[in-house]
Amino acid sequence: MRAATENLMMSTLLTFIRDYLNHPDQRAAIALRCAECESELRDHPHLEMTYRVVSSELELSGPGAPMKSLWVFAFRPGGESDLHKHSNSTQYSCTWTGLGKFRVGDPATAREITLTAQSTDHDPTQDWLVIPPATFHHAIASNEGWCVVSFHTVGAAELQDEPLDGTAQPYVTE
Repeated sequence: MRAATENLMMSTLLTFIRDYLNHPDQRAAIALRCAECESELRDHPHLEMTYRVVSSELELSGPGAPMKSLWVFAFRPGGESDLHKHSNSTQYSCTWTGLGKFRVGDPATAREITLTAQSTDHDPTQDWLVIPPATFHHAIASNEGWCVVSFHTVGAAELQDEPLDGTAQPYVTE
């Protein structure tokens, strides 16, 4: 019974955030941030990926209340993120454009998950990857590049990139 309740709650949350992203104002803001990232990648060929905050302090209600920030991450073709985790946040990610995959979990035994574009035609649990706090993950773009949208359960100023080897760094340094 508990698993069924948890699955229903997750499906309700993912449906809420899918619908939130599909609002014309949000679609426009995300498209703008993805375009900014893609421009930065063109201007700086040494970068494999870049990112922007879409909303740094979300104040959603209802099922979306846990979501506190919204981000876009853009990858050049074949680009990769570092292997990292976020100890204080759950991450909810889906593909905006392009194609890519995540390696999630202990680096020695990580599972590989390919993310395709979100669809309003089926259950959103098929489109979204949920990465629990303190779970290592590594994103890898296909040969066409990739733009990902990610919600986090902490505000932008609180989100830390915690690499496997190295010191935790904030994503926002302003």
